[in-house]
Amino acid sequence: MVIPSAEKLARLAFQQFQLLPKTGKPTTEEWTILSAILTHDTTKETTEVVAIGCGTKCVGKSKLCSGGLILNDSHAEVLARRALLRYIYHHLKQAIQTNVNDECIFHWDPENTDFRLRPDLSFHFVSTQTPCGDACIRNAVDEETNTKESSVGATLPKLRKINNENEKDPLNFDDNVGALLETTPNTAIYTGAKLIGLADQQDAMQQKIGAMRTKPGRGDRTLSMSCSDKLARWNLLGLQGALLDALLAQPIYLETLTFVGGAENEEAIRRAIYERFIDKDFKTAKYKMQKPKIRFVETVSFEYAENDNRKNPSPSGISWCNISEHLKPYEISVNGKRQGVTRKKLNTPQAALRISKYHLLHEFVAILRLEPKLMEKLQIDENELNNLKYQQYKQLAKDYQVAWTLAKQNYFSQWTQKPLNLLEFGLVAVEK
Repeated sequence: MVIPSAEKLARLAFQQFQLLPKTGKPTTEEWTILSAILTHDTTKETTEVVAIGCGTKCVGKSKLCSGGLILNDSHAEVLARRALLRYIYHHLKQAIQTNVNDECIFHWDPENTDFRLRPDLSFHFVSTQTPCGDACIRNAVDEETNTKESSVGATLPKLRKINNENEKDPLNFDDNVGALLETTPNTAIYTGAKLIGLADQQDAMQQKIGAMRTKPGRGDRTLSMSCSDKLARWNLLGLQGALLDALLAQPIYLETLTFVGGAENEEAIRRAIYERFIDKDFKTAKYKMQKPKIRFVETVSFEYAENDNRKNPSPSGISWCNISEHLKPYEISVNGKRQGVTRKKLNTPQAALRISKYHLLHEFVAILRLEPKLMEKLQIDENELNNLKYQQYKQLAKDYQVAWTLAKQNYFSQWTQKPLNLLEFGLVAVEK
């Protein structure tokens, strides 16, 4: 299958971002990270941007919301993926209402009671920075033997203290993201993401290859997994997540991962996405570990990337998906909620982004109500829709839950477990 070049995908992503409103974008002194998801149609030979996310922030565990109203993780990769979920729901509605539509990416199959992605479509990921976590750790070069240490689980050496005032400190990363900016060919890249499951006296900043990590940040530690770990999970189980998995015939995987610059990180990115799990046992018919093509492009640049003039990370998150303007596809977030909301409405659905758990649950239920056969397949009735909680809805995706349990046993044993009360919300929000 012929796929678009890395340069073409990056250019399309940047062009689409330029078309978005100026509101919410970084000021002249601010920078951000952009991630985008694109589709390629091999029949029409067309490529389009379907989801964009920009952001570097993450909410600490003390600020998590039990109503599904807040975004725990506003890193660019996560915002882009959540925007994609909204895009998918939009097309599922179209598939039910029209069924035969060249513009719709899904086909409703009434016999099997599921939605099937058009076989001529593939999904592609673009990002302006290496994902935080394991993908940021390049294999160290031993100064005495000049050999690489690449075994999974190996701990890289601590950075030596630099006394030469003219020598730049290689540890130059934002508090909230993972990639480093100043390195030499023989320097290991370090991540600010924190190791999980260590004893109190152990250093959470150890640079251990292949390890699970939570998002970096100061103060209130987050429960959100690093973007390296999340990309690895999506690479195994699909981008769609549990709710959509209950509706789709097959998981949705990324065909390519394109990064702007940073070609020296290829080995680390491969390891983070799939190679660190290559020897693990995972036998399911529906879900398969993917080996997406990892590519780099240096012929294009992102206008809002960090540089000498842009030294401050933007406080805002941005999400956009390719749906009708009247549905308000463009959203700006601050601290995980919609920008500009009044204090009085801060803990209400009006403050929640349309890509929040709360609103995406409503999208899921709307699909069930449009096609009663789905409710019959999932063995629920109209009366239950208003009473089921978010976690109960996720359990409807039985194949996904079985696969996720197996994945946690064999791949993601240290994946953080969020308090169950955070998932005990339903269609009716409880204002606090």
